[in-house]
Amino acid sequence: MSERRERGARRTARPWRGWVAAAVAAAACGCAPAAPPARSAAPAAAPAKGAPEAPAPDAAAREQPPPSGPARPARMPPIAWAELPTGLSVATAVNRALPLVEVRVVIRGGASADGERTGLAALTGQLALHGGAGGLPGREVLARVESLGASLWVDTGLDATVIGLRTTPDRLAEAIELLGMVVQRPRLDAAELARLKARAVEAARERALNDARWGALMILFRDLYVLPTELHPYGSFGATAAELPKITAADCRAFHAAWYVPKNTVVVVAGDTTPEAARAAVEKAFPERRAGEPPALSFTEPDPRGALKITIVDRPKSAESEVFLGVLGPERGAREWPALAVAGQVLGGPSGRLPQQLLEPRGAARAASAATIDVARGPVPLVVHAVVPAARTGVAAQAMLEQVEQLSTTTPSQEETEAAARRIAAGVGLGLGTAAGLADEIVGMQVLALPEDHHEGLRKELRDMTPALAGKVAADHVRPARAVVVVAGDAQVIGPMLSRFADVKVVDPARDFERKRTIPRDAGAGEARDPAQERP
Repeated sequence: MSERRERGARRTARPWRGWVAAAVAAAACGCAPAAPPARSAAPAAAPAKGAPEAPAPDAAAREQPPPSGPARPARMPPIAWAELPTGLSVATAVNRALPLVEVRVVIRGGASADGERTGLAALTGQLALHGGAGGLPGREVLARVESLGASLWVDTGLDATVIGLRTTPDRLAEAIELLGMVVQRPRLDAAELARLKARAVEAARERALNDARWGALMILFRDLYVLPTELHPYGSFGATAAELPKITAADCRAFHAAWYVPKNTVVVVAGDTTPEAARAAVEKAFPERRAGEPPALSFTEPDPRGALKITIVDRPKSAESEVFLGVLGPERGAREWPALAVAGQVLGGPSGRLPQQLLEPRGAARAASAATIDVARGPVPLVVHAVVPAARTGVAAQAMLEQVEQLSTTTPSQEETEAAARRIAAGVGLGLGTAAGLADEIVGMQVLALPEDHHEGLRKELRDMTPALAGKVAADHVRPARAVVVVAGDAQVIGPMLSRFADVKVVDPARDFERKRTIPRDAGAGEARDPAQERP
């Protein structure tokens, strides 16, 4: 086994799905990857001039299409690996569907590496991209990229920063040269950082006031990953308007020096190229030989919950509530993880128990779902989510808690288990047919330290899934006493509804989520009722 593979095997799973806020929101909403657009039917050929019109076929006599067979599973093409003398690794996968090449530079340092400067990894990535590189100002770097017909962007997730590039095969070497400058020789200019921070602060203020989902997820991650005396690396979902101004250019330079080292970097190249061309271009563009390993992070196990915790992110006069329930399950690399994913689908998949109860026929919610959210280290969250009118928040919370309790005490049926496993399997490797999807899959596997035969292995585990396995994981991890409930909505309206389940903490998103008050538990508040059922 090569040194690169040994390092990969030791790394704990680290996911990347683009910007983490979008990733978590999509997972919490149960959003499946978008299906490819349907092709328009080709117009029928016109009959020859003067030819008689063909008679319309009788409907009953029309030949019915044969039944569709099972979908052919997407398979990962061969990946050519090269480890450069600098310690940087290059992965190349060929896809000639289109004359495009997708490049991803994976830096194994994301938001979990922020330390006491929440938002540091994201700002460092943005500053590297927009602040200039080598002897060029930022605008000139991006202008040169555009002149090549290429595009460049950066995404920071919980456990990785990914700088992406799309270009054509004939401009690959030139485009990668600019990419190497951005990654290894950014200027990290203080004046540009001030501009980026100002925009980020304004965006954070806007989210705090108007983005209910962002506010709820901020508290959900804090409450799931709580530690007695320190901040867990996953305890900060995002930076607030008060935290961002504390970040300095010196902080960004220190982060870059510590994490953007060759041994902590993987360059993924996918598309219309060859391993030889990819390696030659990367080796020339990434000459830095800076030695050293990235800093070690402390991932202390979060304190196990012993009782239900409820928090309201107060949004006065909000007509709707965003309701989240989260529990922590096994690690992403554990053998039990597929069973957790199946249990989540049984609970909140499109045909799962919670949507059936909340979406129809009662209509208490306009969205209801559940999904796991991959994290690199330690337990994986299973997040249940619903969007409901404010007056029905208690109904949704009660349904969530009841269904979680039922899942933890009652083994799923064979039919439920098979349907859930099939749905997960159908999404495995869904994007492998395009260069961009292929690059992102390889990045995700690297960030998660998954083997190259991961897709086939996961499909087999899903085929072999039994109700007993899914039920055991649910019984071990998915219980109301271990749950965190966070609701973004009007505390004055929804507070009494939620207080029947536990004490309710109310926080103010416009003031850095400081506590406003606590609503004591009122077990005698009465059972939550669906107003729709009480209408005459």
